Amino acid sequence: MSKIFSSLAEPGLMAAIERNFAEEMACFGRNLPGAILHQDDELTLFITGPGGPNGVLLTCFKRHDASYIDSRIEETLARFRSHEVVDPGWRVGPTTQPSDLGTYLERHGMVQRTSMSCLILDVSSARRIDVSVNGLEIREVRTLEELQTKCEVERIGFGATEMMARHYYLTYKLSGFGEGKLWHHYLGWQEGRAVAVASVLLKQGIAGIYGVTTRPEVRRQGIATAMMWHVIGAIGQLGYSIATLSPSDMSGELYHRLGFEDYCQLHHYRSLAPEEHK
Repeated sequence: MSKIFSSLAEPGLMAAIERNFAEEMACFGRNLPGAILHQDDELTLFITGPGGPNGVLLTCFKRHDASYIDSRIEETLARFRSHEVVDPGWRVGPTTQPSDLGTYLERHGMVQRTSMSCLILDVSSARRIDVSVNGLEIREVRTLEELQTKCEVERIGFGATEMMARHYYLTYKLSGFGEGKLWHHYLGWQEGRAVAVASVLLKQGIAGIYGVTTRPEVRRQGIATAMMWHVIGAIGQLGYSIATLSPSDMSGELYHRLGFEDYCQLHHYRSLAPEEHK
């Protein structure tokens, strides 16, 4: 078991945060039927096949000569192509080696598509935002039926496809969740209807918060704020001190008000699909 971080000043926190984010997606490769998770001293990557999520999550090349790096990149992209994946992603973060990996990826036809901010919080210093939401009850997911409900609210909240919702359901199911597990999922109920969701991943000694969303028709009523305060409290009860998440454009203000601080960025490169070369 990884050491549980107790302070934002502890060495190794940056790598732990990056690896927590990597584990969220590595779960797809570890658990989806037919998927592949490859981990060695230099690379962590996962393959789920055409149309699904695929990519390199962590890179730490031991040698920094250009010919070696180019050969490893080409070898890795060829591996994706052998599984009919023509547009894999490649994540570049603050602990990536070499630090200029993005330049190499661009030489191999990859482009930087997005960057995601990583925020951190010492849960003991979280700032409470008092909200009153009539009839809201938040409880942890305990059954597969509740997990299905959770994934459906997540699909609606993020506008995801049915296939991605199915991927998440299977990944969460086969990963395990609840007491003694790495994943903990939460559902917000209002008048007997599931309206909000969030997930927590305990990995690398910190708590990653993922998939926070509400149904569009009940937004701007304080539900997301109440959900986040509940999750922060749950993280403390689970014995963890440091939380991390990546905000959407809409949610960043809320997380900063709760006390989350900007910490680092992860950059996402992707190979162009054949039709994008036209």
